[in-house]
Amino acid sequence: MTTVADLVILAGFATGMTLISSVSVKWAAFTDTALRAGVVEFLLLMMAGMFVGVLVYFALGGTSGVVAGLWVATATMSASVLLVFIGFFRDLRARGTTGGGSISRAHREGFVALVVTLVVLNEFLMGWSFSLLSGQLAPGLGPRIGDALHVLALAITSPWFVFPMALEMVVTLRWLRSSLPRVLGPFLFLQPAIMICSPPTLPGVVWVVTTAVGASGLMALAVTFFLVDLLRVESFPRAIAEYLAGLLASLGLMAAGLFFWIELANPGVFALSVLGQMVVFLYAVTDPKRFGSSARAVANSADRGPLTESTDRA
Repeated sequence: MTTVADLVILAGFATGMTLISSVSVKWAAFTDTALRAGVVEFLLLMMAGMFVGVLVYFALGGTSGVVAGLWVATATMSASVLLVFIGFFRDLRARGTTGGGSISRAHREGFVALVVTLVVLNEFLMGWSFSLLSGQLAPGLGPRIGDALHVLALAITSPWFVFPMALEMVVTLRWLRSSLPRVLGPFLFLQPAIMICSPPTLPGVVWVVTTAVGASGLMALAVTFFLVDLLRVESFPRAIAEYLAGLLASLGLMAAGLFFWIELANPGVFALSVLGQMVVFLYAVTDPKRFGSSARAVANSADRGPLTESTDRA
């Protein structure tokens, strides 16, 4: 039986892990050398190893589970150190051949994709392992694939996934908002609020009704912001358009997920929408440089407005 003290301790660990993940995203946003990239990858893989160790313990149980979990966690952490050394030697070689250690744009895109994948994976593993530690989920995935998918969906919609992810979004925005296009600000700050308004996360009619209404209102507000901005600028640069398209798609999936959860008690679609929200958000904040001059282009277009542009063409 999990006590209040146990939950407080788990919440403290979850907060600490969330802050480490936020720091990793912040470093990744400004990483331009292989060594720094290796350090970020090391931190994220180290966290993944710890969570996988917990899952191995619950899978095996007893003393053998403890030993196997420690071995898996230790092996993952030890192997991830190699990424730091590889980054170090890549920087040395780059400085010797080109005089600088900056990574190319192509390598950076691969690095950003890896960081986003690891952050999402870590949040999922933390949600699953902490749900097991708190007694919210029972060990095991069940005998059928459908049972396993249901358990994984419950891990994603659990408070150990949803609330830490919302906190990570808020902290990351606090650190990186000045590096992101101003036009994306309202949408990015809406995302953690939408994340918190997750009806499947906690039991109780009050929570379900309040969050369902809140999520619907916030999604409508996001669409309103989009339409207003579209009227002001007529079109968006590619990088900003990709973010907005991904956000609107994930919101549409979330609306469908709410229907499936309410009508069929199936959290699977809603869980997918939560993952989609994470990926869209992380790609925006982890690689702010990809927006480039998009922010200035949108600002100039907004200042001119469609009416002004039509007058100039006339």
